[in-house]
Amino acid sequence: MDPIQIRYNRGNLVPGKEYYKIHNREKSFAGTFVRLVRSGSGDGMTISVEFLLNDKTYYVDEEMWGSLNGSELTYFVEA
Repeated sequence: MDPIQIRYNRGNLVPGKEYYKIHNREKSFAGTFVRLVRSGSGDGMTISVEFLLNDKTYYVDEEMWGSLNGSELTYFVEA
């Protein structure tokens, strides 16, 4: 998947579905997607991705766009 697709796809998760989190080429189970909150605009946009895992809520927070190559961005694939 190219870096631009990764950036957009991580904002298109389906509530209730389970996902793996991929960060720096390491894959781990993220849990069940709950919601995504975007704030800011343009290059300053940030996202907060909410998951439910083992009956606990946790968030993945980071810049929407990050660097030009996107290598440090977290993205998600359906489990």
